[in-house]
Amino acid sequence: MNKKPNLVIVIQGDKYFDFFKNEVQEIWPSHSIYFLVNYSGPIIYKFDYTKDIEGLTFPHIAEPLWKTEGKDTGFVWHLENKEVTKTDYSNTSILKSAEKIVYMSFLGVSLAIAFQVLIEQSLGDILTDNYLFCHPKSFDKKDILFSLNNQKTKDDPIFQEQLKLDTAKRYFEYNFNFNSCILFKSALTKAEIEFENFVFTKYVLQLFFRLQNLSDFSEHDVVDIVYNWKGTGLYPETGSPYSGTMIENLCQAGIIEDNGQGVLDNKRYDISKKGKNLFKYMSPDCKDIDQPGKLLQWQQNWPESKQEMDRYLIDFFTKQMEFMSSFEVQNNK
Repeated sequence: MNKKPNLVIVIQGDKYFDFFKNEVQEIWPSHSIYFLVNYSGPIIYKFDYTKDIEGLTFPHIAEPLWKTEGKDTGFVWHLENKEVTKTDYSNTSILKSAEKIVYMSFLGVSLAIAFQVLIEQSLGDILTDNYLFCHPKSFDKKDILFSLNNQKTKDDPIFQEQLKLDTAKRYFEYNFNFNSCILFKSALTKAEIEFENFVFTKYVLQLFFRLQNLSDFSEHDVVDIVYNWKGTGLYPETGSPYSGTMIENLCQAGIIEDNGQGVLDNKRYDISKKGKNLFKYMSPDCKDIDQPGKLLQWQQNWPESKQEMDRYLIDFFTKQMEFMSSFEVQNNK
């Protein structure tokens, strides 16, 4: 008896099994079906920053590089008799064995590029014409069946539009984070911020400036600021999904501190002495409440906006370099 060809269905999270497993086996009865759980965050793949910075000119702009985060196993599940069982297959091996690859998920922020990176890192130059895309409008069985029976190709305009937005976002984040790690290091050191895992990411930096004149603020206050970010009105208004790591990292770095006035599920914070001192070493020109709106506009206009984004990043980090240079000259007199 001939072995069934492999079909790999890439999904966002484990919960998707329950919604899709009963339907996909009926759609592809002649295939051996595997689910590959591919998250949008840095769980399978993360940015790969160069460690050798000798000879680099800063600010430094480059195309994003990726590397595996941990093991390449533990994400592949086999579907049989409408039940799923975890396998020992690696992402790479199961994708290379697939006759068909199906991306089956909603298209939220960073999901399209998470799929693209998974494919590129796993398959390299192997032909990619065997992709199918299913984008159900909801978890309703009718919508799921409709998407399964109306599969899209890799040129699906909805997927390509989200991939464009994600590509621009990741390009900005890669270059912002890399330059931030290098060019804010001196300021952090002078302020005695020694938490080595702390990075001024784009939103954390702007949140830091936003908190400068606040005191006795709660995590709920921070959530409201981040979700309902207000710019000057010159750019599209956009907030950011709140991450609890924002408060956690600022606390671990000693930049903010629990003032003891809150309750367990809604603590209250103040800028710490180290945090207040850190402002002395940060260029005020790096405060840009329009940065989220600018990024959204660049995403919408990608790739034509790439040069403008590059100029912004170079100008942004040059301001910090010049500020620290001037500060050091003045204080070494």
